[in-house]
Amino acid sequence: MALLDTRGVDALTMRNIAEGLGCTQASLYRHVRNREELVTLLVDRALSVASSVPPGDTDWAEKAAWSARLFREHLLRHPGVASLLRGTERLGPNSLAGVQYSLDLFIGAGFSPRLAYAAAASLATFIIGSVNFNLGLDSSDPEESRHRRLLYRSRDAATLPLIVQHADALAEVSSDDEFEVGLKALLTGFRALIQNPDITHD
Repeated sequence: MALLDTRGVDALTMRNIAEGLGCTQASLYRHVRNREELVTLLVDRALSVASSVPPGDTDWAEKAAWSARLFREHLLRHPGVASLLRGTERLGPNSLAGVQYSLDLFIGAGFSPRLAYAAAASLATFIIGSVNFNLGLDSSDPEESRHRRLLYRSRDAATLPLIVQHADALAEVSSDDEFEVGLKALLTGFRALIQNPDITHD
């Protein structure tokens, strides 16, 4: 994880890992078959936060929101992990513990097992996507907002009238704002699905 955080995904080679551990590459191969298995284990360990227990005395939606924010904050601290997430990593022990936690949460809220699994997967996809979409971008940075404002104001008002008209407001929207709007929309939609589960077939 330290290598990934400091040097990025491209540095995750068996040679670099062996050097960091002070051992030989041959020693590594006694524990893992290849780099792909090592990356899978690394990502799965990083995902252990997904099954962290939220504070008590909250309903299922508040627990889901708490877990979503925690997972996002974890990925923002370790952006390299987000870029490594693929479907196969969801099959590791920590990932499955996260799935178990999510199923318990959503089935307890009234979802069918099928719908609970789909809801949990869509929430995870949203979190990972929001992090990946904003990698390398700090929309809370005043300079970033200033540059976006200047860009929006300088566009052709005849072609992009709404962007020019609302340049100041648009430039102030941060990645945190985007995430919270999306999270609220998802949870609101999930509440509606509990009342009308057939909506997924429309």
